[in-house]
Amino acid sequence: MLRQLRNDLTRFMIGRYGNDALNNFIFGILLIIFIVQLFYGHLILQWIYAILVVIMLFRALSKRRAKRSNENRIYLKLTRPLRSKVKIIYLNLTDKGHRYYICPQCNAKVRIPSGHGKVAVTCPHCRHEFTKRS
Repeated sequence: MLRQLRNDLTRFMIGRYGNDALNNFIFGILLIIFIVQLFYGHLILQWIYAILVVIMLFRALSKRRAKRSNENRIYLKLTRPLRSKVKIIYLNLTDKGHRYYICPQCNAKVRIPSGHGKVAVTCPHCRHEFTKRS
């Protein structure tokens, strides 16, 4: 029974776009709206929630893969600076032996050993030199 259901779902999804980073972002917004709606049950939140669910399902079930892929590419391009900064913060919190910075010239990720005080950092990509604390 469960195997048949899985096979039917797999057959249904053949040729459809599926999930991507933009749908994951929309899902995150849906979770936030759901939690806010538990405390403040406004009608406008319900409408926004419903519209976002429809958009997410439309994108996942769409057969126009090139168009959905282009939408995702635009989303990733627009959010690249923010995602890069969040990744640097995460790396600085988890890797205690190194400090991570973004080169002000070329926006490349630069890793230096921690615990050396103020150091002159040279970007390995563009050779721009800047001063940071390790």
